[in-house]
Amino acid sequence: MTLSERDEHLDVLTGRLDDLLRPGGPATTAPITVVSGPVGVGKTTLLQAFVRRAAEAGVAVLSASASRAERTVPLEVVRQLVRTAPLTDATRDRVGRLIDRGALAWIEADDDEERCASVTAAIGGELLELAARGQLVVTVDDVHHADVPSLRCLDYAARRVAGLAVLIVLTESPRTRPWHPTAYAELMQPARLRRVRLPLLSPTGTYRILADRVGVPVARTIADEAHRISGGNPLLVRALADDHLAATGRTDRPVAGEAFREAVLSCLYRCDHLVLTTARALAVAEEPLHGPLIPHLVGLRPESNLRAVDPSTSAGLITGGGLRHPAVGQAVLDGMTTEERARLHRAAAILLHADSAPPTRIAPHLVGTDHLNEPWMAQTLLDAGEQLMLDGEVETARRFLRRANRDCADECLRARIRSALASAEWRVDPQAAVPHLVGVATAVRAGHLGSRQAAGPIQYLLWHGQVDRARELIRHLDDRADGVDPRSAAELLVTRGWMTTLYPAVAAYTDRGPLPVRDPLTLARVKRRLQGITMLGSVLERGDAAVVEDAERVLTTLRLDDEASIWTAVCVVVALIYADRLDLAEEWCHRLTDTAADRRHPTPSAVVRALAAAVAARRGDLPHARDLAEEALNRLTPKGWGVFIGIPLSVRLMALTGLHEWDDAAQCLRTAVPAALFETPFGLLYLHARGGYALASGNPDGALADFQLCGQLMTAWRLDLPALVPWRTEAARALLLMGRRQQAEKLIREQLELLRPMHARCRGAALRVLASTQEGPERIRHLRGAVRLLRQCGDRMELARALTDLGQAYQQAGDLRQARNASRAARTLAEQCSVPALRPAAPGPRDSSVEATDETMVLVTGLSDAESRVATLAAQGHTNREIAEKMFLTVSAIEQRLTRIYRKLDVHSRSELAARLRLTP
Repeated sequence: MTLSERDEHLDVLTGRLDDLLRPGGPATTAPITVVSGPVGVGKTTLLQAFVRRAAEAGVAVLSASASRAERTVPLEVVRQLVRTAPLTDATRDRVGRLIDRGALAWIEADDDEERCASVTAAIGGELLELAARGQLVVTVDDVHHADVPSLRCLDYAARRVAGLAVLIVLTESPRTRPWHPTAYAELMQPARLRRVRLPLLSPTGTYRILADRVGVPVARTIADEAHRISGGNPLLVRALADDHLAATGRTDRPVAGEAFREAVLSCLYRCDHLVLTTARALAVAEEPLHGPLIPHLVGLRPESNLRAVDPSTSAGLITGGGLRHPAVGQAVLDGMTTEERARLHRAAAILLHADSAPPTRIAPHLVGTDHLNEPWMAQTLLDAGEQLMLDGEVETARRFLRRANRDCADECLRARIRSALASAEWRVDPQAAVPHLVGVATAVRAGHLGSRQAAGPIQYLLWHGQVDRARELIRHLDDRADGVDPRSAAELLVTRGWMTTLYPAVAAYTDRGPLPVRDPLTLARVKRRLQGITMLGSVLERGDAAVVEDAERVLTTLRLDDEASIWTAVCVVVALIYADRLDLAEEWCHRLTDTAADRRHPTPSAVVRALAAAVAARRGDLPHARDLAEEALNRLTPKGWGVFIGIPLSVRLMALTGLHEWDDAAQCLRTAVPAALFETPFGLLYLHARGGYALASGNPDGALADFQLCGQLMTAWRLDLPALVPWRTEAARALLLMGRRQQAEKLIREQLELLRPMHARCRGAALRVLASTQEGPERIRHLRGAVRLLRQCGDRMELARALTDLGQAYQQAGDLRQARNASRAARTLAEQCSVPALRPAAPGPRDSSVEATDETMVLVTGLSDAESRVATLAAQGHTNREIAEKMFLTVSAIEQRLTRIYRKLDVHSRSELAARLRLTP
């Protein structure tokens, strides 16, 4: 075994051996050498190395090793020394009988040492006789555990070996209290001994041990941290090395595993019992060594103290600040039984409660107890859970609240606990909150919960589509005295406001009696809590541009740690999106997402990520929108999303449709959605996206049905706001494909009349569709207006479509230069949006029986204008000769271009080409 940083100490022992071997005997009057150091520091290894040197020098060696288990066995250490002595059989039998009689005498004397003095002298004399025969080394390992009679015999011999060639080498570990102070002190008289102190290893010594066991490269990486964990205890360092070798996979940090745990426990069990109990108390209490709890947990008397517990008596595991490292604390905890941990946790909780400690400090101990049989215990866990929710420590709050919910016997208190637990569960997984909502509803009906405690769970019911149950609870709270209390009345107003916002149909049949709220502070609180809804309504209904400044001001004061602020932030960001302030919306999505992630709140983070996906989609960045929406969907289960699944699901479906990823889009449509989704504005978004998919996949009838359903719902809800879902624009597109131009034109003109000046995006999209119902200069004029508006709002995808239509309109008008410019700009935008092909919206035919003209051209990413024209005509079924005549080229030139087109698009026939361009030949 490596003797790292022990060469100097071995040299000291070797020097004592050289003195012994010097002619004339040892010159020193100190026959005893004591090697002292903490448990595990390498004393035994050093002693064994010295014994080997003594044996190699021809010196007789008598060795013994004491242990705690045998320290009550009289003369056990002396028996071991005699057993290793070079004696004849007759002498060994005689000395053995003497030791047996001495052991019996010590037992019968019942610790009366004076009665055993003659026996001690006789046995000590035998040891002196062995010493007089020649050069002799006597070693006793762990002498602090030696039995008292053996200590007396060693003391007898040590006082009489002057002038003899005898060297006594003992090893000891510092103790908080010697086993037998008197006998031990007499043997260890300073005048007759020389001490060799073995310290804990330095960082360099730790590195050397690691390098010997795991190699130099790994040792360089983990040595510093290994020294901090072990404190330089060689036993612990070797254990860390063993765990590192056993660990699966490469790591640049020490691994504190099974070997380390066993080494820590071995050290503690070899130390005094006080050290073990102190280490357990420190591991449970997690406070400094001299903290107020530790003496009580250890069980010391008031006048006692822990000054004797230090790095030397604890193998370096305990310092003034407590346990050296969390890994040591975990090892200590793992070495305790469940009952031992529970007892200490309960004692610590009671002590802290008596000292009026904050709930967040008491709660960790209450979680570790067996029973919460004191009334204050469950209340403390509830208070701690609510505080940690405010601090953003949701996982810890869930653990406290779950423990309180399991053992609380008071119905009213348990109702409050379940309400808080539902809030904590919702932050992490909304589906996990569902089991608690039934209990909360029962508690509200029983009168155990008021409006302030029930507000959150009612919103979770709305999240999961249980609007009828939510309405019932609100009516029940209305009928109680909560309406008189200003704060309770405010919660009811806010909850009702959210309900009618999420479920617009509720406003049509909810009997909303006016609440008696006239308190200015209450009204201000309600206004502040509903400011997100107010801003969103201002943008959708009135197109109020001033709301942008208010939105920034509100967002700067919000934190996602506050549950009410989460909903407000969502509404404010949505208001920015509908106000076409995509730059600000994107910036705040990043800020809010970072906040939610930092605070480990998957639900708020998923919602904000879904809004970021909507921003990317409106910018025309379809791949990014698809990825963000998919990431948002993966953060929660489909059931966990509740009715809010309409946001990310509709964005993903729209992005997949625009990217022509038809299989994934179809799979997206197979995602189960709650029936209540279609009672919310999120259902409108889903219908809009589903209709867009049907329109793009050649099913205008199905698309029209979805768009018309949007219109029916919005009209019924008195929410027919074109900025929310432009269903008229999309329905007009479907009607155009069905050949119903007049109906399409009527719808699109209605849309334009309803739009506010700030709704540039919706107006630009509507003008593009209106242009499809027109011909000649009117068509170009509308498309130019659409391009101007879409450039203003930043929707690159819709702008690319408008430019495609404009390029075709210019081509039909004979302005080939403008046509090329518009088509080139459209292709550039399409490439930026990763759209594989852009098909212009051809003017609607005057009669439904008339086919679309051959002038329609699909702009394909990766193809030039001329190649796109050839590809479009070929996909429409024209022969090579017909295409050559239309483009004034030779048949050979057309064939060459088709060859290049097939290679670029990776198709092999005209039918595949038609499918790629979404044209039917």
